[in-house]
Amino acid sequence: MKRSLLLLSTFWFCFSLEAAPIQDGVLQISSQDLAEHSEVIPLNGNWQFIYGEFVSPEKSQAANWDMLSVPHSWQDTKKGDQVLPREGAASFRLSIIFPEEDLKKEIGLMMPDFASAYKLYYNGKLIYSSGTPNLEPSSEIPKIKSVYLPLRVEKTNTEILIQGSNWINNFGGFWQVPKIGTLEAIYREKLITQSRESFLFGGLLLIGLYHTGLFLFRRKEKSAFYFALFTFLLTLRVALIGNRLVLEIFPDFPWESVFRLEFFSFYTAVPIFLMFHRSLFPEDTIPWVPAIAWVIAIAYDITLLFPIGFFTKIVEPFQIVTGIGLLYVLFTVCLGVWRKREDSILFLTGFFAFGITVGIDLLWDKLNLRGINLSPYGLLVFTLSQSLVLSRRIARAFRKSEILSENLRITNSALNILKDNLEVLVREKTSELNHSLERIRKDLLVAQRIQKKLFPENVESYKELKYAVKYLPRDEVGGDFYDIFEVSPGVYRIFLADATGHGVQAALVTMAIKAEYEGIKFGAKDPGFCLDLLDDKFQRKFSSLGTIFSSIIVDIYARENRLVYASAGHPDQILVHSSHLMNLRRTGAIIGLKNKKSYENQELDFSNGDRMFLFSDGVFEQFNSKREAWGESRLRKRISELSEEPIENIPDMVMKDLDLWLEYSQPQDDISLIAIERV
Repeated sequence: MKRSLLLLSTFWFCFSLEAAPIQDGVLQISSQDLAEHSEVIPLNGNWQFIYGEFVSPEKSQAANWDMLSVPHSWQDTKKGDQVLPREGAASFRLSIIFPEEDLKKEIGLMMPDFASAYKLYYNGKLIYSSGTPNLEPSSEIPKIKSVYLPLRVEKTNTEILIQGSNWINNFGGFWQVPKIGTLEAIYREKLITQSRESFLFGGLLLIGLYHTGLFLFRRKEKSAFYFALFTFLLTLRVALIGNRLVLEIFPDFPWESVFRLEFFSFYTAVPIFLMFHRSLFPEDTIPWVPAIAWVIAIAYDITLLFPIGFFTKIVEPFQIVTGIGLLYVLFTVCLGVWRKREDSILFLTGFFAFGITVGIDLLWDKLNLRGINLSPYGLLVFTLSQSLVLSRRIARAFRKSEILSENLRITNSALNILKDNLEVLVREKTSELNHSLERIRKDLLVAQRIQKKLFPENVESYKELKYAVKYLPRDEVGGDFYDIFEVSPGVYRIFLADATGHGVQAALVTMAIKAEYEGIKFGAKDPGFCLDLLDDKFQRKFSSLGTIFSSIIVDIYARENRLVYASAGHPDQILVHSSHLMNLRRTGAIIGLKNKKSYENQELDFSNGDRMFLFSDGVFEQFNSKREAWGESRLRKRISELSEEPIENIPDMVMKDLDLWLEYSQPQDDISLIAIERV
């Protein structure tokens, strides 16, 4: 830790101006220091310091002063055997010795943020007050804002005396380095600082408005909306920190509101950024991370309703959460780069710049250097990379549009050629098609009746089991097949297969599956062995057709309260054991593939009242008119909600929910759902 702080201090030394040679509360100014066009002089170093009292100008020279390095806080410093707290009152004193030739010269003093109120005396005269400091917490009126003050060198030995108190903030004393210089240098410093902050404010505001416009014209682009909100929050933060532009524009704006808005912008920006990040990389991120961030942020936002002295004490845990969030985003973006996600490298480049600056800001805040903020500059770099991401997306969309336009042109040309002869061709073919369709329709109705006879009767019941089946082929015939039978007393074997595709082709595959399964289902000792035999027979006979299918076999040993299953590439099925939903995961590859291992058996408890749901992927891979999938999570949730319903009603209720989801859309795949309950 000490080494890290040393490295950071070294960086800060290189980044800042050269430190003024303040020794024991005295600064010696040379004739060249206040020369025309000279730079400002930072007043960092050892100031005279007394904790716990306000030293009056009349008694300042006779007081028993300690030393404190400015701009460090007095918090955690030692005064004898006492470790000073963050709250309290203190006096600061600095003697500045000017050369004779600088007498009567106009100079300027920049006073940075000082927590949380102070009075400034210059040569014994009160020249400025920021808030009202007091030795009692209840009497303090806080106000934190940097100020630029014009002064005159009245004597060679000049005294600066500060009476300050902090009863509300997490750091007491200076937040940044005070500076002196010629009026020209000080006002040039003020102009540069205000111009820089105004530029950042205006630039970030325009960026937010630009991305808001992108979202309004393309509502599906949620990333632009989240990025606009995030940018607006940082725009607000730029106006509230540093020189606090909002107070320059609205001097009577309540200071406490400024402070609360500053913390609000920090707390709320974190979950919004995580939502923006997830909208760009949904495959590589965790859905519940933004939700957790929102819970924490809202909790911290609520604390802003309490006194300032309360919520400034609890900011450190949120800073830790922010650091963890940055590491999470960095990891997921690197994962996206490794997986070659589109635009992930551009995002990583911008985020790296932004993340480093935010991390430095957090560390500087920890070291009581809060007046300096690099994150807005990092945001500008990040915004540039995001603009490039959006440009690439627009370019890709434009290229797709050009390809579609060219294909449409070719198609229109072909249609124009066929248009003259189309009516004659349609009349000739319509008669032929109607005749063929009628014959096919009759054949399909016969095939439908035959296929239904292949399945067990839904009304059949067993002593130890209750079950209900819902089978809905997309067309007249389908590519799903199931079988339920009692192998021996108290032992039941359930088989479900899903051939690729649907319609007549898939239905013919199910006929082949049934034929091969019937020859082995009584002799196979367990589900895994049964799938091995089925795969072997199917490949030897039908490998040339390139047909594959998923399957699951479950053996229920009712009298032993257990089940054994093996799954050949089938989707995760659902077992409800003691009111807890469990997954029956695949234990081997899909049937029909070459060069694969044998199928493993998995054994689980299956007691009275437990339920099992076997289904094909057609149950959850259904899309409504908005192209939204019903999904496995919605199926699991619905099964959990129907836990108190009779088992024979559940398949119909699930299908009813699916119909409501599809609205006017037709199912896109065959649907099979088997509900089984141990009784």
